Amino acid sequence: MTSTDLPRLDPYDMQGRRLTMFVLPEPHCVRPVRHAVKAILSYWEMAYLTDDAELLTTELLTNAIRHTESEQPIRVTLALEQRWLAIGIRDRSASAPQAHRVTTCHEGGRGLLLVESIAGAWAYRFHLDGTKTVSCRLPL
Repeated sequence: MTSTDLPRLDPYDMQGRRLTMFVLPEPHCVRPVRHAVKAILSYWEMAYLTDDAELLTTELLTNAIRHTESEQPIRVTLALEQRWLAIGIRDRSASAPQAHRVTTCHEGGRGLLLVESIAGAWAYRFHLDGTKTVSCRLPL
C-alpha cells in the first residue's frame, strides 16, 4: 500500500459499509491488504468471512499486480451490501481476465478458478477511463 493512502472508509458511504484502499502494483503490498481485510471484517462483525475474503482479495489483487503494465495504484474495495460482501479490484490492465484449465505441471493459473469455486462467480467490466474492475461476492 502507499504510505500516503492507508485504508479508509469511503467518505460518501454514510453507513460505514465500504472500505477503499489504493495499492501500489507490487507483490509486497498484498500482505497489508490481507491484514486490512481481516481488520475491517472484524470491525463489521463479519469475522466468519475473513478466511474466504482474504483469499479472494489476495487472488484478485495478485492477478491485477501480475497483469497490469501501469505503475498507477490499484484500487481495492470491500463493500458490505444487504446480502453480500462485494470485493472489487480496479486496475489499468486492458486485458480481460480468463480462468484457465491448467495441468498439474503448471505452477500458476488457477487463481480465478479458485475465486469461482469459493465465491460462486466472478465478473469484470471495463470503464471509460481505461480501467477495469474484477469483482466477486460472498454471501453473508
